[in-house]
Amino acid sequence: MKNILRIKALILALGLLTLGIAAPAADILNMHVDYNRFLDSEGNTLILLDYQATYSNLMFLASNKGYFAQLEVQASLVEADSVLFEQIVTDNIGISNKHDASSQRKSYLNRLIIPLSVTQALLSFKAKDLNSQNEFFWQAEVNALAPEARISDVELNCQVYADSSSYLQKFKRNSMVYEPIPSVLLSKSYSEYAHLYMELYSATSQIGQSYMLNLSLEHAGEYVMDEYFDNTFQKSTDSFSLKIPLADLAAGKYMGTITLQTDEQQDVRNFEFVLTEDIEQRYRIFEDPNDEYTLMRYFVTGNLPTNWDALNNETKTRYINNFWQNMASSSRMSEDDVLKMVDERIKYANNNFSSLKAGWTSDMGRIYIRNGAPSDIEKGITSDDTRFVRKDWQIWKFSTGNKAVYLFVDIQMNNNYRLIYTSGDNMESSNPDWLRYVGSEFDTDLLRN
Repeated sequence: MKNILRIKALILALGLLTLGIAAPAADILNMHVDYNRFLDSEGNTLILLDYQATYSNLMFLASNKGYFAQLEVQASLVEADSVLFEQIVTDNIGISNKHDASSQRKSYLNRLIIPLSVTQALLSFKAKDLNSQNEFFWQAEVNALAPEARISDVELNCQVYADSSSYLQKFKRNSMVYEPIPSVLLSKSYSEYAHLYMELYSATSQIGQSYMLNLSLEHAGEYVMDEYFDNTFQKSTDSFSLKIPLADLAAGKYMGTITLQTDEQQDVRNFEFVLTEDIEQRYRIFEDPNDEYTLMRYFVTGNLPTNWDALNNETKTRYINNFWQNMASSSRMSEDDVLKMVDERIKYANNNFSSLKAGWTSDMGRIYIRNGAPSDIEKGITSDDTRFVRKDWQIWKFSTGNKAVYLFVDIQMNNNYRLIYTSGDNMESSNPDWLRYVGSEFDTDLLRN
């Protein structure tokens, strides 16, 4: 029976924002498509069809304070002259940063779930960028899994992480998001592991029965991985995940095999991926990744690894790249523009706030690098009723955001001003005894903003 489903899906990649730009159209719409087969509770085959388009291959147009691309896709299953299934989806894809329109790293990813009710059929996928009218077409012969199969296809994922987004629900398994790779291209700069996901199936009478799972991986005619896992069937459908570390693997094509061995039968599933050279631009201010970590902590309090010193340089580089790319996206700027802005602030801090140490590492340097130049600066000298000799102080005020206020005192009179009081900045804290540094006669009204 022909099943036609029309869906209008609104996907906001990064929320409603005010900037953006239309990417130039190419002659052909370039996309990646892949599928994997799983069994439902009745032993019927379900096809999970994943499709992906990088933002640079789509055309984004201004609309409603944002920029949107429209992608119309059509998936169908055909046996002989009969259309068994057809699904038409229009995806509205929104971006926040105008520079994302030309990004080859960021992409739109979606999944269709297609029931396969016959032994074999022709699976077709068509897509059209409605803004540019560019089109993409792909098709493949697909066979149903045998109802007595013990293992699904092996799904390749580049990341596995927790996420509460409703958009990602279709990629969730056991509260974790499995991000598939329709292109089968893996980059070490983005992924530490190739994550394999599969499902194991058993009859009720086989629950508790032992099995052996073998993972083998071949590259350039040599086996680089051959591992065995002993386990028992826990329920009729068990999920199983494996990780392949990428750090020590050379670039190139890898052929993998998963073999499930039970007393009754042996099931084999193959998979492949291509590990690419790191050709992404390296985003960084300092050559020393430890200095970069200190700098990153100026902007965020969480989302950075606490075991930084224990990480290898490759992992540190990946964190640094991701940090600046996320900074650019949230700032609605390009990565180069963000780095240029921060670098200029660092140079200013070094020229104006240096003492016994570099100015960018000082309290004033930290605040300047994070917030830029203050809207107002007031200078003064502490009174005689403090426990110290007279000291210079400065008050910095900002007119944007939470209208933060900072009070600095040059405690050692060597241009190393220390932050003793702040308001409007939850990343900084005040010294409980800050008033003792400036004296009881200090006019606290100066700290109002």
